Amino acid sequence: MKHSKSKKSGFTLVELIVVLTILAILAALLIPALTGYIEKAKKDKVIAETRMLHEAVQTVTSELYAGSTQWKASSGAITLASSSGNPVLASNGLAGVNLKDSYNETVKLSEVPSLQDGSGHFLAVINGNGKVHSIIYTARGYLGLYSSDTKQYEAYKIGETTDYGTVSDSSYSSFYSSIYYLAAIDEGNSTDPNVSYAWSCAGIRALLGIGEFQ
Repeated sequence: MKHSKSKKSGFTLVELIVVLTILAILAALLIPALTGYIEKAKKDKVIAETRMLHEAVQTVTSELYAGSTQWKASSGAITLASSSGNPVLASNGLAGVNLKDSYNETVKLSEVPSLQDGSGHFLAVINGNGKVHSIIYTARGYLGLYSSDTKQYEAYKIGETTDYGTVSDSSYSSFYSSIYYLAAIDEGNSTDPNVSYAWSCAGIRALLGIGEFQ
């Protein structure tokens, strides 16, 4: 009786090369798309967190404004909340208020994880009517922004190039982890137009590299 030898099946070298080439092509097509999806998800999350932070800041500052005659009469700068418990940069602390407690309450109300674990930072600027003027928020390499003049929430990757320059928060980072009132943002309260512009919504966008200098 004759026994037939079974042939071993497998990929030839040429077939392996073809398969690897196809995989490389697929990777080249899919990786950029996947990367873009991940970056968009990060951007959308920062926008959502900026919105959550806005609501928390407004809740806390509305309560502070209602109970403060000092703030309503101020023509300077007042720190309303800070993570350190101390006033920031040439400002006074709001009288009768524990600045650190106000900051912690804002972070708690916001339910923003990056603020709770300390990896994110924000500056909220408040106007003379106790309303949020602007919020700058950074987390995961992105910058979130709320502007009261447009009522818009935006997010940009720090270091990216826009039509107006490179996105950077260096002009405002020394104010981070605070809620800050500056009389200069209210019309007629400043004798220095440069200060007024730097803290206007348009000025903030320009100094962040996402808006045109006017």
